[in-house]
Amino acid sequence: MDSFKEYMVTRYQDTKDKVKVFALLFLCSFALVVSFIFMQELAPIIGFVLFAIVGGFYGCYYYASMKRVEYEYIFTNGDLDIDKIMGQRKRKRLATIDVPSILQFGKISDEKRAEILSSEHTVIDATDNLCSDEDYYLECKHKNYGMCYLLFTPSDEFVEELRPFFPRELRK
Repeated sequence: MDSFKEYMVTRYQDTKDKVKVFALLFLCSFALVVSFIFMQELAPIIGFVLFAIVGGFYGCYYYASMKRVEYEYIFTNGDLDIDKIMGQRKRKRLATIDVPSILQFGKISDEKRAEILSSEHTVIDATDNLCSDEDYYLECKHKNYGMCYLLFTPSDEFVEELRPFFPRELRK
């Protein structure tokens, strides 16, 4: 019997992301105001200046939209695929993990999160960015990343779909 389950999580923007977008908007607005103040001096190249400012605003819009990130977890017959979707227009495969070969699995406590982030393993953070009690971690050996931790926020049904494929010692 084939097993297939998918789950999508929206990553919430933190203050740092919002400040970056605001700073870009401020710089573009400042450049627009300065160009209008010095319009007499910029007369020969005003078309280029306005084109650059409009391009800056579009770039700011594009950057802000790409900050809207979703993670899609796709489980198919023992393989867990983690995709990152940016701005609902660009998809990137973060990792494919063979679930029967994972070494550790469990909910993340604050101590475990600190231990994971201070380890030398590669960390793939595909959580919703809220640091809640619903976050899980798994440790595995990945063909591209070596030893790695995956931090993610699956639903309870998604975890139950994974559980039969875990190694025997992790099924409890």
